[in-house]
Amino acid sequence: MQRPRVTAKLLKIFLLQIGLISAVTAVGIYAAALVAEDLLVNQALQGEADYFWQRYRADAQATLPNSLNLLGYLGDPAQPEHTPAWLRGLSIGMHRVSHEGQRPIVHVSQQQERVLYLVFDEEQVSRLSLFFGIVPLTAVLLVLYVLAFLGYFQAKRALSPIVKLAERVQETQFGDGGLQALDVTDLRHNADMETDALVDAIEGLMERSAQFIVRERNFTRYASHELRTPLAVIKGSIANLQQLHRDEKSQRQLQRMAATVQDMEALLETLLLLAREENLQQSAEPICVNDMAALVLDQLRVSLPQPQVALEQKNSALLQVQAPQKLLGIVLTNLIRNALMYTPQGHVRIQIDAQGFSVEDTGIGIAPQDLAHIFDPFYRGQASSEKGYGLGLSIVHKICQQLGWHISVHSEPEKGSCFRVDVTSFMPPA
Repeated sequence: MQRPRVTAKLLKIFLLQIGLISAVTAVGIYAAALVAEDLLVNQALQGEADYFWQRYRADAQATLPNSLNLLGYLGDPAQPEHTPAWLRGLSIGMHRVSHEGQRPIVHVSQQQERVLYLVFDEEQVSRLSLFFGIVPLTAVLLVLYVLAFLGYFQAKRALSPIVKLAERVQETQFGDGGLQALDVTDLRHNADMETDALVDAIEGLMERSAQFIVRERNFTRYASHELRTPLAVIKGSIANLQQLHRDEKSQRQLQRMAATVQDMEALLETLLLLAREENLQQSAEPICVNDMAALVLDQLRVSLPQPQVALEQKNSALLQVQAPQKLLGIVLTNLIRNALMYTPQGHVRIQIDAQGFSVEDTGIGIAPQDLAHIFDPFYRGQASSEKGYGLGLSIVHKICQQLGWHISVHSEPEKGSCFRVDVTSFMPPA
């Protein structure tokens, strides 16, 4: 699963801030409108009504309010025909009334058997509110947006050296001579203390890793020459002894010694090949797994004859992979040899389909507590015999990792095991 980048998270936070600011502003505008209508306008009209009734009590001929936004009507409940029809029937208090395509606010009050209707046209006031309220509020929003963007820009700039450092490390490849040099000189310019410490730590780690790789490759180079020579001498000496007239017991011992030397040669060749990681892609070629499996089975029938165990191959499809031929042979050989080692009787079968292959047996199986460690180097389960080095499955797992294959195991004690290798992601194009 691909993880999100830090810059993407910063952008997400910036957009979230913008959204929250806009939402809070919208709620504030709506609340302000409610307050203006229900509180301020109501109080203003109530003040106008009190002022009129004060003048009316002093002079019954007091003029009614008559301005651009406020009109007053004085009605007599005994003579409702003198009151405009659209105001009749309104109770005491504040109302919104539909009149001539508009909805003015009407404040109704009553004193001395007279009813006062104050009609407030808020259209002009709304325009003033828009100009003196919304416009400044929009300017404030723009300022907040600019400040949020500046915060996003500064945060991105502060994290930029770390992001670049991560990209440099990710792009670092293994070359023929080891790790590529990690050039981070430009990242130290104007870097903060934490970034500088991180750069120092990664540079030190890369340097130690490069030294370790050099030591490991020197060891494999020396081992290639120093270990092959004595093995070749031992192998030749055993072959010479087998030519002599020996009794049956001596021939069995020599055959066991020859098989052990052959196993040591195969193990040495596998370890050296895995150590030369840079050669894997160069030596990869299209290989038919079906043919390679048949060849491995024929070789094992000769080198490990077990009449009580049937070696079988079942092909459901023709499977081709892009991989070094020697590595595929090691995977198949180790899986089948491992199955033979723990199968006293029954069968060992390799099944090949369009997605990969599996090796199943009818052997003693693997205990549940051993399944989690089955691919660990030198691990030997409770039911294991003295055969082998405890490296076969670990080598198979390592090869599958380097080739991008997936290996899994399913087993039941006393019923057998099944090792499954999926290789579909590395099939060559048709």
